[in-house]
Amino acid sequence: MITISVPGKIHLLGEHFVVYGAPALLAAVNLRYTVKLTKRQDKIIEIFSKNLKKKARFSIDALIAKRAQAEADWEQFAKTNDITIIKKITAKPLDFSAIVIGETLKYYHKKPLSGFTIQIDSAVPANAGLGSSAATSVALAAATALFLGQKLNKEVINNIAYEAEKKRHGNPSGADNATVTYGGIIRFIREPKTITPLEINIPEKLADNFVLIATGNPRQSTGEMVSLVRKFREENPEFFQVCFQSQSQLAESLIPVVKNGDGQEFMRIIRQGERNLESIGVVSKFSQKIIRDIEKIGGAAKMCGAGSVTGPTGIILAYHPDKIKVEKIAKSYNLPYFSTALGVEGVKQEL
Repeated sequence: MITISVPGKIHLLGEHFVVYGAPALLAAVNLRYTVKLTKRQDKIIEIFSKNLKKKARFSIDALIAKRAQAEADWEQFAKTNDITIIKKITAKPLDFSAIVIGETLKYYHKKPLSGFTIQIDSAVPANAGLGSSAATSVALAAATALFLGQKLNKEVINNIAYEAEKKRHGNPSGADNATVTYGGIIRFIREPKTITPLEINIPEKLADNFVLIATGNPRQSTGEMVSLVRKFREENPEFFQVCFQSQSQLAESLIPVVKNGDGQEFMRIIRQGERNLESIGVVSKFSQKIIRDIEKIGGAAKMCGAGSVTGPTGIILAYHPDKIKVEKIAKSYNLPYFSTALGVEGVKQEL
């Protein structure tokens, strides 16, 4: 049996703007996505998700053909920006998992001699801005690579995962899969692609006071929100550029602040970063109200991930020197919340 685990992630700062060249800071979080792969005697690839309570079976040839069709569909999306094409690629719950396996077979130019069964058990909530899709792509690519007799090469796994992520999100930045692959805290720039793991141990006075608030699953997909921002940028180029420059400077400023554990300056940067996200239309009024309530009690908070135009936006990252005050606000909205460790280990084989 091959067992792989991968962390979730949060954006400390930089989501959406990273697509257009701004630096992003992301952190791996201690919620892990686990895959167990066992060899079969036949030539069937079976995928079972404990969380979804769904199962899918493919012949090896059918899975390879599915990946090829996904590639053709994605190329059509790239020409038209028609998000319905992306939705069609992964219409069924386990389509994306199959495509990741197919991408891995394509990369290594290998066709397995036997099938295998994949069991997925995830503590990373789906559609919450915590990188569940990236964790899926990295975990399945790593498990399949090991099954093919390859070493767990993080750079290769990250590249395979990114190719798969394109079929799920259309035009992703690559930051999510990089973070869950390498772990820790990552400074990411898309073009030219620069992944810099930062040697930062977050001081306890900062690290111990983060709270994640789960507002619920966003009504729009990541692909839809990425397309919405692209349209906003085309229609408001000068205003978008102002927000872009601000967010870029804030992301760079955040690195020494996190390293030094400066809570007050951290809150100032997070508040301004949240305003920039609101300005480009990716934070719903519902989540803005929660964030304003946290600010009123002396804390700071921001939407994490792709966001949503209305209703829930997934995870809100909140910080307060006395995190119990943030927890009280989450309770007042009847929303789940949990403390989290930031900067944990990336993809690894569990022995």
